[in-house]
Amino acid sequence: MIFKDRQDAALKLYEKLKDSPHLKPRKDIVVVSLLRGGAVLGAFLAKKLRAKHLPLAVVKVGAPDNEELAIGALVFDVVYLERKVIDSLLLLKPRIRDQISLARQRFENYCKKFSLREDRFKNLKGKTLVLVDDGIATGASMRAAVLFVRERGVAKVIICSPISAEDFRIPGVNESIILHTDPYFKSVSQFYAEFPQISDSEVKKLLKP
Repeated sequence: MIFKDRQDAALKLYEKLKDSPHLKPRKDIVVVSLLRGGAVLGAFLAKKLRAKHLPLAVVKVGAPDNEELAIGALVFDVVYLERKVIDSLLLLKPRIRDQISLARQRFENYCKKFSLREDRFKNLKGKTLVLVDDGIATGASMRAAVLFVRERGVAKVIICSPISAEDFRIPGVNESIILHTDPYFKSVSQFYAEFPQISDSEVKKLLKP
């Protein structure tokens, strides 16, 4: 399945999401989307659902000497680690701590750049969360995001993404809405005809209340 662009993916995602039994009655819904690309889809879904939209920054924890390989992800004080990946790389705790420190520095710089505040997420208790990204590769960022929102006492979590790797699973969520899974998943961009980078100005626009 190839999507024209993120707007096309968001529309197709909404067509499936709107019939979710977890959205009935349609109240107390909050759309939380992963910056950067996921926030484009999240803004569209929030508008269609008449829900609040909260973009969320999640930073990947990269492997030593291979930052593209995620050994986990973090968001504010929440750190998720991919134990199977760590074990396969035979990483010792000091190396893991070093990688977490590097990721935390990137996250803090990101927060400073875009004035991101954790207190934007303080009133989620009892809410139904629609957690959105424009594609899920390793799943580390989405798992960190799930841990983060679960700590805030949400009632339900629905994961939404147009595409994911075939083996993607997250326990403890109420529903996963994935339009297409692929055993040969290499990158999110391969499933979009148009997949432009999201500029800083677009991020700032999406972050406006």
